[in-house]
Amino acid sequence: MAALNFAIFESSMGYVVVVARDDKLISLDIKEQGLHEARKGVSSCYPGAVESPVAFKTLRTLLDRYLRGVPVDFNVEVDISSLGMFTRQVLSELRNIPYGEVRSYGWLAAKIGYKGAARAVGQALKRNPIPIIIPCHRVIRGDGSLGGFSMGVRIKERLLLLEGVTIANVRGKPGTLH
Repeated sequence: MAALNFAIFESSMGYVVVVARDDKLISLDIKEQGLHEARKGVSSCYPGAVESPVAFKTLRTLLDRYLRGVPVDFNVEVDISSLGMFTRQVLSELRNIPYGEVRSYGWLAAKIGYKGAARAVGQALKRNPIPIIIPCHRVIRGDGSLGGFSMGVRIKERLLLLEGVTIANVRGKPGTLH
């Protein structure tokens, strides 16, 4: 049986909830409600998961640095094997978008060989179980507007601001948005 571990820690954006199966990250979420509600959410989605903050010590340090605006290389093992092939392709390519840069849904679709599949890419990003580590917040609409985000557009904007990206800058600089 696979070992499921989780940790919850407070951050500037709320409670960060991380879950790993056999030491590979399978979920990351930010909850704005209290610690008790965050624990309840983990137990309902991942019955049998054991709270183990020590197992996430390195990840917590990396996330803390990132959320203070320090560029971080999230060299973290993830497990997205439960997702469909197209979604895995999208998420794998997404990890190549550099810190502080954004790309459009259409750019990402073309990059993986599905030109014209911007909406499908958006749907794949919606299924990303590990935002921030797999940086779906770095994908915006071709017109420079934010688009959606699984943890809410407000958090997406805050993450982009942490990385030095402002939507006004993206719209105002031709060639910035790919």
